Amino acid sequence: MISTNAEPLRILLIKPFQPTTALVHMPPLGILYLASTVRQQFGEHGVEVRVLDQRLNKGRYNELAPLLDEFRPHLVGISALNLEAEEAGRTAHFVKTHYPHIITALGGPLAHRNTLRLAATGVYDWIFDGEADLAFPCAIERQFRGNGQLDDVIGLTWRDADGNFHTNGCSARPGAKPMVGAVTNLDDLPFPAWDLVDFDAYAVRQNMATQLRGKRYAPIFTSRGCPYLCTYCHDIFGKKLRWRSPENVLAEMRLLREKYGVDELQIIDDIFNLNSGRMKEICTAMAPMKFKITFPNGLRADILDEDDVEHLVKAGMYYACVAIETVSPRLQDFIRKRLHLDRLEKSVQWMAERGCMIKGFFMLGFPTETLEEIEATISWAVNSHLTHAGFYQVVPQPGTPLYEQALSESKEALERMIMLDMYSPTCWYAEAYGVDLMKIRRQAVRRFFLTRPKRLYRIFRGTRWYNLWQGFSILFQTALRPSPNVRDADPLPEALQPLGSLYSTEVPVATPYRPSDVVRGQVGLPVVESAVSV
Repeated sequence: MISTNAEPLRILLIKPFQPTTALVHMPPLGILYLASTVRQQFGEHGVEVRVLDQRLNKGRYNELAPLLDEFRPHLVGISALNLEAEEAGRTAHFVKTHYPHIITALGGPLAHRNTLRLAATGVYDWIFDGEADLAFPCAIERQFRGNGQLDDVIGLTWRDADGNFHTNGCSARPGAKPMVGAVTNLDDLPFPAWDLVDFDAYAVRQNMATQLRGKRYAPIFTSRGCPYLCTYCHDIFGKKLRWRSPENVLAEMRLLREKYGVDELQIIDDIFNLNSGRMKEICTAMAPMKFKITFPNGLRADILDEDDVEHLVKAGMYYACVAIETVSPRLQDFIRKRLHLDRLEKSVQWMAERGCMIKGFFMLGFPTETLEEIEATISWAVNSHLTHAGFYQVVPQPGTPLYEQALSESKEALERMIMLDMYSPTCWYAEAYGVDLMKIRRQAVRRFFLTRPKRLYRIFRGTRWYNLWQGFSILFQTALRPSPNVRDADPLPEALQPLGSLYSTEVPVATPYRPSDVVRGQVGLPVVESAVSV
């Protein structure tokens, strides 16, 4: 489908519903960046972009028809995590079945290193592996305003007119075509399309940090990438760390404060504090703005010194998450995180002494992990200065070294894994070793929160009542009763069967798939002849 310049392009970007036990919300930063870069590419009058976050009101794929009929998008883009694979597939399948001439595109962590399996479903026309901030508008420009050549768009797998899939052949070999769409200078990116966000709607729902002391919050990236080599990491931003300049970061913060009334920030870098000098410069400049700050992600605690902590707290930090995963030296080496536990203990203590609440992330059930190592991790957490703790079942994600580690230990366990969430009633470790890890996890949560009155006092003192209610609701769902099977009751359509076995070691082959192969539904998308030719 090629659109002429007769009318603006219409792009719909969707964050799908999450079929998860404990749903959290956050403005979808990835597609907000896409919205802003598409606007930058086509200008104010050249494109209309809408963003739909179906997590907000638990909207489902089969409720899209009225919006698609009214908006008549040329392209529907979906950004998904692995646990959203089935819902994202259902959404794309619905679009292609009822509106076959709409281009369906997929990006986000789900697309990273999963291209072949996703192409095999036949419901996606474009799949972007990796960052798509510049590649996405570039592909749209080629498709709708240019020559239709997509073979040099970085990270793109696309379907041609005959229904066959191709992945760009760009490489570093001599004479190869230069790649287009890679993000090298983060300051070149426009700020996310914050005008498309209903900040008040997010403020009253459970957020990633589980805390809110301000009236409105926004997530913010100040850098991308991480140089560490943890085997469980998706690595979607790569190992080369790229920073936005402090000036660029502070300009966005001022915009959020002055134009949108945001008074709380959630900094979600992979590692905000890797460059201590840059971090302190930003913190010093932020302090007069009086933001409240949380770190749902973004701090490597064993490289924080006391002066770093002092700068963070003065800037407004009152809640921080630190990823510990395991206290076993053997496993720290096995997963290549190599955390210095003694240094981490000091930084946690410094934050606690300054009134900051700290949550520790722990992963239970690594390949080869013993029950004694699991118990050591749980005991360390219970006796620590941490205010909160999250105990999560290890999920070996395809494309990561951890997946290969799990594969070598028990291929059969990977085959039996189901595509749910981190609170699933089964997991790789349980399937591989016959251990009820969910029971261990629930016991760990109860021990952590219910055996230390001082910890509960700190939580009650530092948390607003509605956040307490939300937090205890999640605690009840995930720790005080068995987790339900949250898989959709409706069977997956045949084309989407590969998504039900995302962890399978067998990769389906993508076969030709054409819009004429699908059955058009009763609700059709009218083609505007003056604007679109097929």
